[in-house]
Amino acid sequence: MPLPENFGTFEHLQNVYRQQFNRQVLEYFKDLGDSWEPEVNTPRGSLRVACTMTDEDSAPVMAMRHKLFYDVLGYGRANLAILYGSNDEFEPPVSGHPKICFYFSQDAESVPNNEPRLDAEYSFRLVSETQSTITESKARTLATEIKNLLVTGRQGIILTKGKTQYLYFHKEKGYRLRIYGNSESDAVDIIKKLLQLTNTAYDQDRLSVAVPKRSNTAAPETYIVYGKTKKKKKFRPTANVRFRYAYMEIPGKPIPVFLVDTTYRYGGLVAI
Repeated sequence: MPLPENFGTFEHLQNVYRQQFNRQVLEYFKDLGDSWEPEVNTPRGSLRVACTMTDEDSAPVMAMRHKLFYDVLGYGRANLAILYGSNDEFEPPVSGHPKICFYFSQDAESVPNNEPRLDAEYSFRLVSETQSTITESKARTLATEIKNLLVTGRQGIILTKGKTQYLYFHKEKGYRLRIYGNSESDAVDIIKKLLQLTNTAYDQDRLSVAVPKRSNTAAPETYIVYGKTKKKKKFRPTANVRFRYAYMEIPGKPIPVFLVDTTYRYGGLVAI
């Protein structure tokens, strides 16, 4: 069947694209409820208004909404099996128990010029669950507990990283924590919070502390890469890192389940 007379290519494309795009936006913001009315007084409401395409949108406005939703909020990465968490190390999930991971990073405004953004990641295994027994309901309950412990005023709590290494092992309960902290009180505080999530009592005898003699304040050495001078990575620098999100790796499931997300990039099981 031929196209109708006076067929408008842009109008047709705009209409089809708007309908398909807004369906994804609706799904992403489903936590706002079916009766939600457009408003900009809340963070999620303001974002939904900014992302939703309308019939009056020009091509540049549609492109901006697309970029906000797919790139800034991260919807374009939602179904990709990519690496989440710290760049320092990555341990792939093994068969057996789900792994709960907690990611922290510096606030952007506190990162010195020409230096990488520092981050940290801690994790433990849910030894009371397997990939067969864990359910969305149980994950949502855990997500609520994480939110209550690690989020205050819609922002994650802050931990000060440092050169001292605090080790806390309780293999039977799924904990092998290695925390680089600036003080024992800070390290023990985050350890206790992670233990509380599985109702595990803190045992002082399980804590080991290693204080390196090497300075973490000395200026880093430089080296040449392709004719340009580069600085070597600083040795365990001191910096504040903020909790950003928590996710669960389930053996046999390639995409992690995001439990809590203060960045709004990945979407958590519970709203912030």
